Amino acid sequence: MTIMKITQVEPQKKNPHRFNIFIDGEFAFGADEDLVVNRRLVVGKELTTSDVEKLLFEAEVGKLMERMYRWFSLRQHSEKEVRDYFKIKNQQSKIKGKEQISQLTMDALVETLKKKGMINDLEFAKAWVEARRKSKNLGIRALRMELYKKGIDKEIIEEVLSEPFDFAQGEEELAKQALEKKMRVWKNLDHLEFNKKAYEFLARKGFEYEIIKETIENLAGKE
Repeated sequence: MTIMKITQVEPQKKNPHRFNIFIDGEFAFGADEDLVVNRRLVVGKELTTSDVEKLLFEAEVGKLMERMYRWFSLRQHSEKEVRDYFKIKNQQSKIKGKEQISQLTMDALVETLKKKGMINDLEFAKAWVEARRKSKNLGIRALRMELYKKGIDKEIIEEVLSEPFDFAQGEEELAKQALEKKMRVWKNLDHLEFNKKAYEFLARKGFEYEIIKETIENLAGKE
């Protein structure tokens, strides 16, 4: 069995949170802080060929994590979004003739993101619903469809759309706010044309028929 030894561990110049690992006097791979600490990669540590293979795999996951930190700094992402992200990257790499990310590496990366709490579909769904209701005044049907497209499990979707928020009480107000933004644009329409446009608009927003009907009647009455 071949035994090798770590002969040097030095911070990288462009990123001091990553380290260059040298084995038997030659550069072997780059590693992030987590890998260096968790695997105790220090000068003098002896490694077998099998050890090095495992470290190379973990180092590749760590390198991808650097990309994920930057991506997640913009907003939280669902597990499906992460997997779709790398599927697209793999398609681009295939076209350019570059090495693709293996399924094994992708699975390990997703597990690492989960352990760090970065991937949490329940928390993602809650944050997504709150943000979309505030920015787009969306109804439950539209939110349910959006979460489904994000790969969120049905059980999580139903939980988020019922708890901890009481959506039933908020739907009418959200529909009212959404329609009020259009009232000025449609002020010269006749009654039938206004109702038609208002219904189509609120339906696209994901509101139920009864909510739409009541909202249109209330605002039309005030006008």
